[in-house]
Amino acid sequence: MAKQKNIITEFRNYPLRVEFPILLLTGNQWWISDVPSANLHFHNCLEIGLCHEGEGTLIIQKESRHFSAGDITIIARNIPHTTYSAPGTQSLWTYLFVDPQELLDPLTGGYAKQTSELLRKINSAFLIPSGHSPSVSFYFNQICYSIQEKPSNHHLKVRSDFLSLLIDAVNFLPKQETAPETLDSASTLSIVPALEYIKQNYMTTFSMDYLAELCGLSPTHFRRIFNLAMGRSPLEYLNTVRINKACYQLRSTENSILNISEDVGFHSISSFNRYFSRMIGMSPREYRCCDSQDERLQKSKIMKFNGWMEAER
Repeated sequence: MAKQKNIITEFRNYPLRVEFPILLLTGNQWWISDVPSANLHFHNCLEIGLCHEGEGTLIIQKESRHFSAGDITIIARNIPHTTYSAPGTQSLWTYLFVDPQELLDPLTGGYAKQTSELLRKINSAFLIPSGHSPSVSFYFNQICYSIQEKPSNHHLKVRSDFLSLLIDAVNFLPKQETAPETLDSASTLSIVPALEYIKQNYMTTFSMDYLAELCGLSPTHFRRIFNLAMGRSPLEYLNTVRINKACYQLRSTENSILNISEDVGFHSISSFNRYFSRMIGMSPREYRCCDSQDERLQKSKIMKFNGWMEAER
């Protein structure tokens, strides 16, 4: 496989809706050009793409892979990648960006262990060739339809179809393409008490050492396991949860920004504003003033890099 050298990576953040964390990007603005990007990029969430027309190259970290119409790509968060079409052509894509844990949580609460294992397996990057898995393509298209047309109970249907997609997709995960440093199921599940505690108590004050104690791990081992499993430190994860909760309040209430910052667990408005701007790409006030999710995304400062709400030209 061809190797890429001296790659610079960029982080592209998608501020997904807290109550329904899945974003559909589709349409004629998603014709991918034949110009290779100067940089790889990675996301804060899972990316699933379907190539409708054309062919080209998908680069995942330092490996190049050929894609063609009908192929589906699944790329976990924090994995650098980029896509470009064959010389002199364009390829048309549809993308879903998802927070799998948060999307599935209302559906699979009684199956936490099974869901954690499924998400651990999908924490990779791979391509499913056209025709190899009609069921994955079917569920992908059903999800897109439900998001666009919003039939009755479409939130429940999207969650159900997404779970079915993941269950079928893991069967096509090549063993040799799993991440070089992974955790076994027991290690991954060992941090579940911390995740549950953060979910229920994000607005309160507690130490990371206390989370380690809940998991029965030393602070050092806990931080290592947490970083591998979640892709960020425990404190970063906690603050991400707090910011996501703040986003929901900014959209759905008229509470003051100061009150919201305190409600979600920040004791300093300056700290809240600084972390919010770093994560979302705009201030809480700017975020609240945007009329829609699309406008919030388009005003995010990460747009200044590559215009990720539409394909690069």
